[in-house]
Formats: sequence, C-alpha cells, structure tokens
Amino acid sequence: MSKINLLVLAAAACSLLTSCFKDEPLNAECDIEMAYLHADNPLEIFVKPTDSIATTNETARTVIFSVRKGTNITALAPQFQLTKGATISPANGSVHDFSKGAVSYTVTSENGAWQKTYNVRFDEKTSAATQFSFENLLMEPDRERYYIWTDKTEDGTDMLNWASGNSGFAIVGGNASPYEYPTAPYENGYEGKGVKLTTRSTGEGGAIFKMPIAAGNLFTGSFDANKATKRPLEATHFGDGPYCVVNKKPLVLTGYYQYTPGKTITDKAGKEVPGIDQGDIYAVLFRNTKADGTPFYLDGSNVKTSEQIVALALVGPLDKTEGGWHKFSKNFEYIANLDPQVLAEGGYSMAVVFTSSVGGAEFVGAVGSELLIDEVKVIMEE
Repeated sequence: MSKINLLVLAAAACSLLTSCFKDEPLNAECDIEMAYLHADNPLEIFVKPTDSIATTNETARTVIFSVRKGTNITALAPQFQLTKGATISPANGSVHDFSKGAVSYTVTSENGAWQKTYNVRFDEKTSAATQFSFENLLMEPDRERYYIWTDKTEDGTDMLNWASGNSGFAIVGGNASPYEYPTAPYENGYEGKGVKLTTRSTGEGGAIFKMPIAAGNLFTGSFDANKATKRPLEATHFGDGPYCVVNKKPLVLTGYYQYTPGKTITDKAGKEVPGIDQGDIYAVLFRNTKADGTPFYLDGSNVKTSEQIVALALVGPLDKTEGGWHKFSKNFEYIANLDPQVLAEGGYSMAVVFTSSVGGAEFVGAVGSELLIDEVKVIMEE
C-alpha cells in the first residue's frame, strides 16, 4: 500500500474516532448522590461524626442534616457530590443561613436538559417518632403521582421518616391514580385515616425487568428509585435517616391491621406458585454505624439477618383476617446487648416495616393482596 493511501486511511480512522468521541451522549442524570458538611470539630455540631453526612430523601427532594440542639446554623456551607457532569446552584460549598428554613438548590444535568430542585435543611437532633396515626400526607413533588407519609416534630416540621416503593412503581405504573399505587391512603382507618398496602401488577413494563408485581410497602427509612430496576434489594434503605435514631430502649410494637390475600401467588418469572399469600409487619433495632465508623442502614438483602441487628419484633407473617380490625402486640426480642452509652450517643436506629406480600422483595406475591394498617405504636422503656 502506498504512503499516500496509508495517510488517507489513518486520517479516516482519526476522523471516525473523533466522531465517536463527539457522538458520546452527555449525561442526563441530575442527582445529589451525597451531601456533607466539613467541620474542624464535628462533635461541636453533630452528636456523632457520621451525622456530617446528610440523609437525602430522593422522593421528597429533601436533604436533611441532623445537628445538636442550639447549633448556630446561620452560616453553613454544605458540599455535594453530584452525578457525572451535573452542576448545582447556588454554588457547591457556598455559605448560607439555614436558620430561617430550608435552602433550595437546583441540580442541572450535564446535557442541560434536566433539572431537580432539592430543599436542604439542618434539623436539631431528635429521637424517632414512636406513635404513628398516618394522618399526615404529602403529594410527591415532581408530578403529584402518589402520596408520601410523614410524622411531625414538636415545631411542626415534616420528619419525612416514612418511605415506600411508590416511586419505583411510578416507572412502570403508567397513568395510575394516587389511590391505585401499591401504597395509598385508606379513608376508613381504625381512627381517622389509615394506610392501604396492595400488591399490584406492574404490567408489560415490569415484565421486561422481571418484576411482575409491586407489593405495597411502607417503612421508616428512605427509598432510592435510581436502584429500583437495577439493584432492587438495595433500593430500600430501612432505618435510614435522622428520624429513625432512637434514644430509648424499644419494648413492644403494637397497632391494628386487616389482611386479605390475593388469589394466585406468582414468582418473578410470572409463574404460579402454590400456597396462599401472607403479609408482614415487623420492627428492627440495629447499630447505625459500622466498626470502621461509616454510616449503616439495612436493605432488602439483610433487613432481618444483618449482624448489626440488636432486636426484632416480628408480628408476621400474616394470614387472612375476618371481622374488621385486629390488634397486634409483639415484644422486641433482643439478640444482642444494648449498650447504654451507644444508645445515648444516637448509635441505634429503628425500622418499622409493613408489606402486603411477605415475598415482595423477591417479586413473589399475589396481585390483590391487601394489608390495612393504622394506629401503630412502639412502646419505649422509660
């Protein structure tokens, strides 16, 4: 081959390579992956060092830092780890006054086509709520497709302590109304409103991901919809967040429920499975920091088996009920010693969990299974 032909071929190859680089699409994601606050003396601001990493509630678009009571929050500079290429406004690490409420930050994707607005706030440290009446609801902020449950602090701030898989169902739920989502309000609760958890079909979209059902679920913690179709067991963050931390010893889990199983159980391939579906209710107390000092929460792979677990209150599995509301009451069974000093320092968190299909995390359950819950309480040691 002549030298000229070689030069032409090399130029063409370079042109193709350049074209490939130019054609690579810019990232369309615009998420806050992590938020943190640098402090020279973190224990002057936080109860424990790991509190310097905020909890991001992706569903409610809220980032919450938990600080000591009396902390001066008039001039703080949180920093954010964003998805690749994304930018944030106000500027990353800029100083703001958080004493008057949340500060809004807008994240723009690398390709400039998408934006998300997050409310960043600093809340004074408080213990987890222990009485749940499910009367406080918010609509999902993006498109008002489904409900979010929250308890209130003493000053009326939304804790945003409850999560569900509704944001995952939204990916395949089409035009479902808020009351057709797996987790929805129930107007005729034991007292006032309750919650209705229903195992739903995810249709053709769910079948593509081998997720033919979505069990209704509600739990204290957070849900990461970005992992819902890729690593679903990691999407549920049980006991994740400042309002899951306890400062007293849990003794008993009580409340009211009704359960009706659906007709036919299927597995993740959509094939029929023998038996009758069951619901589940339980609570878990666990160490919220690993041995190396990093934050820890439970997920779908270890919520009842992690070595970090200290105690469990297992009400379920639940069979069909008759005749209206049934009261449940279950003691916490301690499988490890509770350290009083760790408890005082906020080192334990609690997850309270409800689901309409006990095998829902593995996409095993019966469409139509329904669990109603209301007036739940965790009795603590005084």
